[in-house]
Amino acid sequence: MDTSTLPTAHFPALTPARTAVLRWVVTVACLLAGGALIAIELAGLTDPVEMPTAPRWFAAGMAVATALLTLPTGRPAPRWRAVLAAATGTGMLSGSLLAVPHSILMLVIGVLSRLTGAEGPFEVGIPWATAGTHLLVVTAGLLLLAWSVVQDRLRRGRCPRCGRAEAEAPAVGGGTRRTLRRLAFVAVLAAVPYIALKLAWGLGSRIGVNGDSFDSVTLASPGYGDTVVMGLVAVFVTVVMGAGAIPVTTRQSVLHAVSATFGVIGSLMLLPISLAGVVLMFFARPAADGDLAAWVFYLVYGCFLVWGLALAPLTAVYLRATRRDCRRHRPERPTAVAPPA
Repeated sequence: MDTSTLPTAHFPALTPARTAVLRWVVTVACLLAGGALIAIELAGLTDPVEMPTAPRWFAAGMAVATALLTLPTGRPAPRWRAVLAAATGTGMLSGSLLAVPHSILMLVIGVLSRLTGAEGPFEVGIPWATAGTHLLVVTAGLLLLAWSVVQDRLRRGRCPRCGRAEAEAPAVGGGTRRTLRRLAFVAVLAAVPYIALKLAWGLGSRIGVNGDSFDSVTLASPGYGDTVVMGLVAVFVTVVMGAGAIPVTTRQSVLHAVSATFGVIGSLMLLPISLAGVVLMFFARPAADGDLAAWVFYLVYGCFLVWGLALAPLTAVYLRATRRDCRRHRPERPTAVAPPA
């Protein structure tokens, strides 16, 4: 593509060195992700909770293909190559995305159980290798997304950092603020039943429990009090994003970054596990005589689905609404023309 046809603007972020760094980071991340998938497959390691993921050898092959597609030089990349990289990147993620929620959860629960020494109704292990691999794959996918966005902005002659033609961020209107508040309200409302149920079990209630399998459960048991705390943190983060305040001070900027990070991680956990859970329950209904009553599964996964469907757009709208002026974006200075003799 002839970059001389792009709009007249100068973007310091649009330098070959910066785009080359991102390209190499994506390439290396995809190769590492593919290698890690093959390693845990050869080692015979299984996920703590089996989910309907693609075969690891297939995901590894897609990771290598993605690396090869992002490696060639050229600024910007042709559209066909970006589209093909998105397709192979999706194949790479198909081996890990559904496994990420339980991997993160078991990492947190496993580490906390080791620190507290508390016991529960099930044995908790720390899936360092499998969880680390899935997180590496998802990180490679997010980096690929960033590369794809930058390539699209380059093709359209936009600033690679902010995607705008102007340095100033657009003003946030009343409609955006109402959207933030409504999405935050729905997300908090969906989180309450799950948090209340885990809190009740930790305090000794046996609502929705069949038999005596939960008799030893306390708030200190792995997967109970810790998940209540995680849920309350998620509610706090949701309220912060619902406020939609643009950070001014350094402390507010830190809170903004932490909230956005938790929003992204929460969305990556809730959406895959809820969609998979709803689909699995549709084809195989929970048994009424199991350790938990059937309505518990419908309540939990229904809450997860609504929670994720509200949290994901809330995070996206929040990040867009709280954008600040671009520091790497400035109009091109006009070239001085010598006066006629």
